[in-house]
Amino acid sequence: MNKLPFQQALERIRAEFQEMPGMKLTLEQVERLSGVDRSVCQQVLDALVSAKFLALRSDGSYARAQDGSASRRPALKAGWTATVHSPASRRAG
Repeated sequence: MNKLPFQQALERIRAEFQEMPGMKLTLEQVERLSGVDRSVCQQVLDALVSAKFLALRSDGSYARAQDGSASRRPALKAGWTATVHSPASRRAG
């Protein structure tokens, strides 16, 4: 594939991450997926991290910044258990 200018590469790579929530890719994987030269890929990824669209994870992969923060939120609220009924309460009624 021909090298894409920076702006086209940025739009393409950003679109890939938008279309696939939860996707985590390394620089090498982004390079293969997009067909963009490694140095341009790195510049694009750096720009997307600076814009807070992507986050660089501790394992070296890139993921959407909002996906990372969402996974740190608790899945259940404290009041969730209030709707659970024990077998004893069902028999009493």
